[in-house]
Amino acid sequence: MLLLVALAVGGLIPIQTAANSRLRVSVGNKPVVSALVSFSMALLVAVVATTVLRGNPLPQFAEGASAPWWVWLGGVMGVCFVLGNIVLFPRLGAVQTVVLPILGQVIMGLVIDRFGLFGAPVMEVSWLRVLGALVVLVGIVVVLRAGKRPAVEGDAAGVELWLYRLLGVLVGVGSAVQTAVNGYLGTIAGSSLHAGEINLTVGVLLLLVAALATSPRQLARKPEPGPWWMWLGGLVGAAFVISGATLAPLLGTATTVIAFNAGTIAAGQALEARGAFGARRNPLTAARLAGLVVIFLSVLAVRLL
Repeated sequence: MLLLVALAVGGLIPIQTAANSRLRVSVGNKPVVSALVSFSMALLVAVVATTVLRGNPLPQFAEGASAPWWVWLGGVMGVCFVLGNIVLFPRLGAVQTVVLPILGQVIMGLVIDRFGLFGAPVMEVSWLRVLGALVVLVGIVVVLRAGKRPAVEGDAAGVELWLYRLLGVLVGVGSAVQTAVNGYLGTIAGSSLHAGEINLTVGVLLLLVAALATSPRQLARKPEPGPWWMWLGGLVGAAFVISGATLAPLLGTATTVIAFNAGTIAAGQALEARGAFGARRNPLTAARLAGLVVIFLSVLAVRLL
């Protein structure tokens, strides 16, 4: 059941990416401003959810307890994840934007599990788990090769293309760190809901400083009208942060991030196949479907073997 929850949460990420990318257009093409709006909405959702479900929105740290410096990295990595996706989506398209981070997430997730980094429980990384992760990568390659579409205006090419792809991998590394950090933070802050609040508060503060430094005039302007779904980014962001903090200690960081992204890939393919949420339409082929099946089976292998 926990794997199914992780897959479902991962399936929301392409919607967040598309929504934030569209919101960027309505705020003067300023990615920092659109990310700030998304994070602010996510923080509001997290505060309301924590108040309703836990009775007190304030973190409940044990008296005299001290948090390690790296607990604040979750918010930093969350900012990098959202900004990275906003930048990558119009350059690489939905498929590569949601798939490439897996390379970084799988590797970093296994490293975190193996060495118990960021307060994560040490979990054996057997050769079978590594094999399962490698098969996930094979599925990714199949999906990418089968998902090629004719180039359109705005696509990255040449050296620029590979730099954007590298950025996608690094975004994935940061996402794995965020999941592990938030998982630990949830154990010392009172709950995963409180951990989500802290994560999002750090993100809002960082983005507010960045927006004031780079786009102060845009903050005073009302966003231009757009489709209703461009406001969904914050809601999805809150669900993703809270779910990551809840699931990572239970499933392990590697399994959590792989399951998240298996769901993300499936949803990304569906989004492109239907051209939904502003994505460029790219019909689903048998080869791409085969790649998705390989990825799903590999997620189960990483968890069960």
